[in-house]
Amino acid sequence: MSFTLPQAWLLLLPLGLFLWRYGRRPGPPMVLRWGLLVLGVGALAGPELRLANAGSDVAVVVDRSRSMPLDVDRVAQELVSLVESQRRPGDRVGVVTFGREARVESPLSDVGHFGGFTRPVDAEASDLSAALDAAGALIPPERTGRVLVVSDGRATGADARGATRRLAARGIAVDYRQVARPEPALDVAVVSLDVPATVSVREPFQFSAVVQATSAITGTVRLERDGRVLVKGPFDFKPGPNLLPLRDLLEAPGLVHYRLTVETAGDGVPENDVGVGVLRVEGPPRVLLLTQQPTGTLAKALAATGMQVDVRAPFHVSLDALDGVGVVVLENVDANALGETGLNVLADYVDQAGGGLVMTGGRTSFGEGGYRRSPVEALLPVSLEMREEQRRASVAMSVLMDSSCSMGVQVPDGRTKMELAAEGVTAALTLLNGNDEASIHMVDTEPHEIFPLSPVSEGLPLKQVASGFSGGGGIYVGVALRAARKEILRSDKPTRHVVLFSDAADSEEPGDYQATLAALREANVTVSVIGLGTPADPDAELLREVARRGNGRIYFAEDAMSLPRIFSQETLAVARATFVDEPASLEAAPDLPLLGPLPTQGLPQVGGYNLTYLKPRANVALRTLDTNAAPVLALWPHGAGRVVALTAEVDGKYTGELREWGALRATLEAVVRWSMGSATPKEEAVVRSERQGNLLRVTLDLPPGEPMPGALPTAVLLSGDGRAGVEKPLHWEDEDRLVAEYPLSGSGTWHPVVKWGGRVLRAPPVALPYAPEFEPGSAKEGLKLLRALAVVGGGQERLSMTGLFAEAPESEGRVPLAPWLVAFALAVLLSEVAVRRFLSAPRVRTARARPAKESSARGPVAAPRTEPSATTASGKKSQAPEESPPPPAPEPPKPPAGVDSALEAARARARRRTGR
Repeated sequence: MSFTLPQAWLLLLPLGLFLWRYGRRPGPPMVLRWGLLVLGVGALAGPELRLANAGSDVAVVVDRSRSMPLDVDRVAQELVSLVESQRRPGDRVGVVTFGREARVESPLSDVGHFGGFTRPVDAEASDLSAALDAAGALIPPERTGRVLVVSDGRATGADARGATRRLAARGIAVDYRQVARPEPALDVAVVSLDVPATVSVREPFQFSAVVQATSAITGTVRLERDGRVLVKGPFDFKPGPNLLPLRDLLEAPGLVHYRLTVETAGDGVPENDVGVGVLRVEGPPRVLLLTQQPTGTLAKALAATGMQVDVRAPFHVSLDALDGVGVVVLENVDANALGETGLNVLADYVDQAGGGLVMTGGRTSFGEGGYRRSPVEALLPVSLEMREEQRRASVAMSVLMDSSCSMGVQVPDGRTKMELAAEGVTAALTLLNGNDEASIHMVDTEPHEIFPLSPVSEGLPLKQVASGFSGGGGIYVGVALRAARKEILRSDKPTRHVVLFSDAADSEEPGDYQATLAALREANVTVSVIGLGTPADPDAELLREVARRGNGRIYFAEDAMSLPRIFSQETLAVARATFVDEPASLEAAPDLPLLGPLPTQGLPQVGGYNLTYLKPRANVALRTLDTNAAPVLALWPHGAGRVVALTAEVDGKYTGELREWGALRATLEAVVRWSMGSATPKEEAVVRSERQGNLLRVTLDLPPGEPMPGALPTAVLLSGDGRAGVEKPLHWEDEDRLVAEYPLSGSGTWHPVVKWGGRVLRAPPVALPYAPEFEPGSAKEGLKLLRALAVVGGGQERLSMTGLFAEAPESEGRVPLAPWLVAFALAVLLSEVAVRRFLSAPRVRTARARPAKESSARGPVAAPRTEPSATTASGKKSQAPEESPPPPAPEPPKPPAGVDSALEAARARARRRTGR
């Protein structure tokens, strides 16, 4: 037996003393009261009875990385079914899958059968250590069990033996079943492509590649630099390692990518036929200007400053593209042009890598450009919040949501596309106010009403949106538009708008959509479309046509994670006026000198600006003189970088007098140079990066005589594709050197950054061409690791699932006893009341003599009424006392022997107190 709150027993002492002092009563009631006290305190202590027959738990851990056989899902499902067939009463089975990360596919259950794998995993790596930790977390601490690993043993990430030891400390054994690809007859693998970390412009350099072959063969070697073929030709490979010497010369600074490909007939592992290297060509920090006007005012002004400016159309930026860039300038760029990954990259570039960012205004920037609810919003010194003064006329909005089966697909974070869309719709409708109206319909082959057109003031049942998924066939566009027409024409609001959310690859049956859109257009109803997919998807052109005929906007959400942001962007465009299209004069603010000696008089008038609000602790250099007093030029440091927001349009319809302002070039140059910050002096610390296999080593060499830092520097490993960075402190390796090591979990480019006090040092990036599990090797190496895990964890190889539960230790089931004690306490309480009322004598009380003063003050008191005569024990009769002058208060008579009623005793006590 155990107790969840054993400290409760300490209450017995004070409660027992209280009962002895104030609740004492002779006879059985006192015994029952003591029993009631013990039962109540015992129930409060939470006693539990442990029974060692509650079954066992088995967590099946399935490797679904790319190194596994193609039919691994089918094989693993069969194994899980065999494990489930071995369950006894109380036994439970759960499933954990893993690739780069671990996911719980099925929680522990003692009923039902595993229905197959539905949660996606990143197959570029196989973090077995994280999967074992997830299996340990799946099994509750109070239960025991086993873990069955289904893998080829080619694990990446941390050493899985550490996780196995943690499981063994809990008594959980680790069994394994190896499922691996057959041994290839031939494997030609690019082991390494070693390029220098950095070179100078026009500096000749040599590099080399190592190719491992299992047997002699002739293959084709192709070397590319940033997509351009440098070398292509045959090569005779010998068994073992083969060295390929190479050389090159580069003309411009920036990051250069080399790719070496080996092609041979009959290669059994094509995944490792590629080698990748990245090289940094040193040069001064560049300015990357993303604009749709490469010869516009901003591009010309920056080019005239003498800075190195790289002008490009907006694209999905990556950390590779930003290497060597000191500041990114976004000129009226829509957030969708950067992509969800690009927005995450920009956030890491500023916060972690210390880059600069400048955003200029326009109709496709700031709030109207879709930056609200994006990672970039937190970087800006101005807030994109919506306030009541930005309201347009009242709005009626009808939302049509694709609820076909494709919306049930999960995204990498475990949510479905429908859940993300529902989150976006819910957040978008919260931007409406009480005067607006809204309705939502889910549509597959027919419309399903979530709620009809309703005033926002009455409260919208937004919680019903997430539960409205039907999972039918593809969305019927014509049916959806007809349902929207019927709904939206019920409203008489001045602005009526329809939003169609549909899969760009599964939009069917347009029907008479043209006639429906024509009717909506005649009624001044606009229609916008949010397509889930890319502009190249099969039904993308239909969605474009719907938006064009509906006089609305078209969005393509290539990443489902961008849906909440896009829904908010569309709602803002309809319901809020986030861009002021009237001329406004400017005035200099107190923080303008932060940018240098700029003029404070004769400032131009702008033709329009994005309405934003200054964030706390941000600096404002220019503001409008209208009623909004809005910031036009705001700046602040953020994270390790600096950010500037220029809400005026530099080159466009709303530029106004700004284009002809004489100090425009000087102001733009000052803004960009302030955002770029100061470069790290050459004599300061040096940071290096080196990859050996999948292990990255980052070193920081302090300059001679540099005092020891008060706090250890930290290294942040940023992924080139915008995944979350990993930060860890460096540790001392020598008196002037600190080091940190990272196991690289998958292919791609990795950018190490060292933070030292207020300084940020960017190490040369490294590239991993393929997942480490594809490095040359055999299935025997994976089997060796699995056997080591079984030895550490006390497990074994499971060629058969028979006896898996029988050999597992039984869990200790816990039966709570508190409910039983409470029931017994109630029974004892009722028994005590019954015994006290009906079976025990009344409590004898001795009345205290009333003081003479009190008696005289109250006046004459009637003597207690007695019988004329009473028979004594000797058989004689006693006479009633005679009346006499008021003597001292007589002793109250004893209650008659026959009175045992508690009610009568209470009445007697009341008479004595009142003197009646």
